[in-house]
Amino acid sequence: MTTPQRLLAVPPNPQIDSPLFNRIPPEIRHQIFTLALSSFPDPAPTTQYSTKTYYTRPSYFAPYKSDTRLLRTCRAVYAEAWHLPFLLREQIHWLTTGDRAPPEYSFYTSRTKLREGLRLVGQSLGDALKEGEEVEIERLRMFAQMWAVERGDVSDVLRMAGLHPRVVVLTIRHADWWWWEHDHPLRFESGWVEDVWKTLSPSVREFRIELESLDRKKDQIDRIAKQMTEKWYFIRTDGVTLFPDVTGKSTVIDRWTGTSEFDGKVWTRDESRPGEIDYYMATVVFRPEWVVRRFGGQVDSELTERAKKGEWDSAACQLMGVVVQPGDAENWDSANFSDEGEEDEEEEEEDGEEEEDWEEDEDGDGGEDVEHHDGPEGGLEGIPGNITSLA
Repeated sequence: MTTPQRLLAVPPNPQIDSPLFNRIPPEIRHQIFTLALSSFPDPAPTTQYSTKTYYTRPSYFAPYKSDTRLLRTCRAVYAEAWHLPFLLREQIHWLTTGDRAPPEYSFYTSRTKLREGLRLVGQSLGDALKEGEEVEIERLRMFAQMWAVERGDVSDVLRMAGLHPRVVVLTIRHADWWWWEHDHPLRFESGWVEDVWKTLSPSVREFRIELESLDRKKDQIDRIAKQMTEKWYFIRTDGVTLFPDVTGKSTVIDRWTGTSEFDGKVWTRDESRPGEIDYYMATVVFRPEWVVRRFGGQVDSELTERAKKGEWDSAACQLMGVVVQPGDAENWDSANFSDEGEEDEEEEEEDGEEEEDWEEDEDGDGGEDVEHHDGPEGGLEGIPGNITSLA
């Protein structure tokens, strides 16, 4: 018997003398519990990620944790809220090579914990769920390199049995684009979208795609975001279509500044100031058509007709940051960076050995040697497993 099942097997004290239970309505109480049990980046100095990594960014500078001390107060609180840390916790997956994800992350371990958590919560809430109702988590986020997106890894995650997120976020970071090391123009293929249609749960209210690159590539990001609002849509498995707002009003723009040194290299080519890189990000939001219109947006009429027919032309839906002319690729420069860990360039030239071990995927085949880090041992993420007794 699991900890939740064991603690829930004993009826709680009704707490009739507690203002929390005899005065505050359940709906308000749920909001209080939600605020208290939501996850947050661990503020402990010892858990902070190095700033010189691919994965450190605003709101993702340390592992996420939940403060579950509230659940230890009494059985009545535990009975109402024990499952909230798991459901509210943003479930994060890095669909990347090993160096692009935090050291504690393991795709296989995280996926197993998520699957087990969904099963446990579903079993425990079985009687409370209405017919046809599923256990829904608040948010699923995927940080993904382009090779993983195009390989179908997004739909592989969404295909997990029992996974019903309300919000799905796909984040493409500056270093996730094809050939970012060589400063190639940005492009976004679309062949993977139809596979997502087959796996997108009816629970999904929003599908958000975050497009990030250098601030100097702002125009390319804006161009791709605009094309996305005109060409892309997502169909859930229940037939409901999620559309973008073609007016651009719902597109969210963010900026942030990070270090120019990561993975042991200093990217002087991309610096906005010595030691710093400015990033620009546009988020395109896909929602049901009636929601788009409720927020004052519009859906492209041609896109609506295509969605009704289920039409998808991968070539026509390819998104390009610039208009690429034949022969342009030959002039792309890949040498504007400094690598402090290497020997002096002149010495290398004299030896006739010009090393380029900074390139992650030199042949462009999309990362065949994918490394996965093993995560820490412990219980299911978001489900308190160390409570032994309650009053």
